[in-house]
Order: sequence, then structure tokens, then C-alpha cells
Amino acid sequence: MLKIRNILLLFFLIVVFSISLKSQTNIFPKHTIVLDIGGIGGYGSLNYERTFFSKNDFFISYKAGFSFYRLKDFEREINPDLLFPISLQYHRKFKNHQAVLGVGQTISSIVKASADFASKIRRNRLSLSGIIGYRYQKDNRPFSIQISYTPIFERYKTFQHWGGISFGYSFSKKNK
Repeated sequence: MLKIRNILLLFFLIVVFSISLKSQTNIFPKHTIVLDIGGIGGYGSLNYERTFFSKNDFFISYKAGFSFYRLKDFEREINPDLLFPISLQYHRKFKNHQAVLGVGQTISSIVKASADFASKIRRNRLSLSGIIGYRYQKDNRPFSIQISYTPIFERYKTFQHWGGISFGYSFSKKNK
């Protein structure tokens, strides 16, 4: 738990110390629809990303989405395993390029058989994720692509190396 606290502290220190005092006009995405392949949502997820703070050449956004793993349960009935990835991301902009750092939480709801196989049980669990990535998005263009290394601390017990690629469509706003 101490390592997780140190990672979160480092993330927030980077955000605080990267604020520059120069003023310039940048274009930041306000709302973005993102399709993740891999990433913190498992094998893929559909997400909504919203910028809630922007200044000079950086912005902070949150992203929330949904995914499902299997559509049918062990009895072959439609009963999907659900995943809900949620993340907080810091974006540092360098013209058309962005460095992305973030932390995320994935809520999973998986269908299992009971101990006596008489009924179905839905188990809800949490998994922590980190996000280190690169995003490319031209100014005044809605499309973006991002590649990320997203290690997952599955159920806060096991570490798993993971990654993802994201395709986004943004609705931009001008930052003054």
C-alpha cells in the first residue's frame, strides 16, 4: 500500500510542478469519445473523456467507460461480465504531441458459479492501474491516437504488465 501512495504522490507532484507561468493560447479537447483496445478496461472499452482543468500547455482529464468480457455465462445464457474503467489523466502538450500520466480504477463484475453450482454469483472487484502514454493529435483536428503502458494491480494483489492503443474523437474548446 505504501508503493501505491508513493505513485499517487509522484503523480500529483508532477502535475503541480509542471505549471508554467507563461500565457499562450492552446486548443484543448473538452469532450472526447475514446475507443480503447487493451488498456485499463481489459481487452477493450468505450469511454468518455472530459477535460476539467487546463492551463498553458497541460490539461487534466477524467475518463470513464464500459466494457464486457464474455457475453454469455457458464450456462450459455446472456449474462455479460462487466468492466467499468475510470481514470484521472495528466496531459502535457508539446505542439501536436502529448505525454500522458494517469491512475485508474477498474470495477469488474464477473459471473461465477456458487460453491454447489446451484446458482450464479456476481463478484464485484476493484483493480488499480497506472497509465504512461503518448498521444498524437493535431491542433484543430478531432482525431487522436494514443499508445499506453497500463500496468494493472489486479484486485490489489497481483501485478500484470498491460498496454493499450486508443482512438479518440474530440470536441475541442479554445483555452484563453
